[in-house]
Amino acid sequence: MNEDQLREFAREGGKEGGREAAQEVLRALGVDIEHPFEAQKDMHFLRDLRKGTSSVKGKVISTIVGALALAGLYKLLSRIRWGA
Repeated sequence: MNEDQLREFAREGGKEGGREAAQEVLRALGVDIEHPFEAQKDMHFLRDLRKGTSSVKGKVISTIVGALALAGLYKLLSRIRWGA
């Protein structure tokens, strides 16, 4: 074997080793590596779920702040006697 053949052998071995390591990591995380499109669909679903819950959280906080502000305004205005 000459030097170029050794480099090519090492490069191919590195690619294969990296591929196997990546597959092991994905398997450990519970990703079905036999069906990559299904795994991709799952990731899209999780991303949409995360964005949706974030949106709902923001709306709930806005509603609570608005309700508290309205209650405070009512309390303030109920102490003022109109036309008395």
